[in-house]
Amino acid sequence: MKNTKIEAIVFDLAGTLIDFGSQAPSKVLIHIFNENGIPITKKEAIGPMGIEKKAHISQLIYSKKINLLWKKKYKKKPSKNDINKLFKLFNPELKKIIKKHSKLITGSKKTIEFIKKKKIKIATNTGYSDDILKIILSELKKQKFTPDIAYGSSYAKIGRPTAEIIYKIFSDLNITKGSSCIKVDDTIPGLLEGVNAGMWAVGVIFSGNEFGKTEDEFNKLSYKDKSKFRKMIKNKFKKVGADYVIDTIKDLPKVIKLIEKRIT
Repeated sequence: MKNTKIEAIVFDLAGTLIDFGSQAPSKVLIHIFNENGIPITKKEAIGPMGIEKKAHISQLIYSKKINLLWKKKYKKKPSKNDINKLFKLFNPELKKIIKKHSKLITGSKKTIEFIKKKKIKIATNTGYSDDILKIILSELKKQKFTPDIAYGSSYAKIGRPTAEIIYKIFSDLNITKGSSCIKVDDTIPGLLEGVNAGMWAVGVIFSGNEFGKTEDEFNKLSYKDKSKFRKMIKNKFKKVGADYVIDTIKDLPKVIKLIEKRIT
């Protein structure tokens, strides 16, 4: 017999619930590479977004262009020590700005109220480390939101796109099966995490990393430009197995209703 209700929804944080455009991590990555004499663009910085941040830095430093820049400047290939050095700079810089990037995205509060009325459990997980997560959770509490469970990347041995953390969440919340849960994320690794756990995967287009712009920039876009970006990002998300895509978190209640009908 099929489950007749959704048991839990697991949200990513930056770009999904908070920080429209996922601005904080890209700002810090650009800064720490620039501080080490390696200029990188925002497009380059956001490329591997969604995974644990040390792995993110590793992917950046070994990418073709950045690898060449590093060798040109330092006369040697980048090493694990270089990755560790950059990673040690990441969290201290992120701590300087994370509070102002922890505001709930427009529509989040109403969506959370909708979910709570349905008695669906709410979890969050993130590519940020546990010490950054604690700051975010403190800021969210001030906005009257506390998830039932929250995990940072510090708890992961492998991390996204594996379902490692999702299974911890299932265990903590006594979830019976992934097919009665939803993963909401703005990154490809985060969506794959949900797909790999057998969840319904919902991709967030405009508040997220793939779009990468601020809410003001989004609001100034023409209908034609929004349609162009929507189609492009939707195709990316569908290719990795997203069941639904939404513009921002405010559109999630419609999708919840559709999924409930499909699992009843």
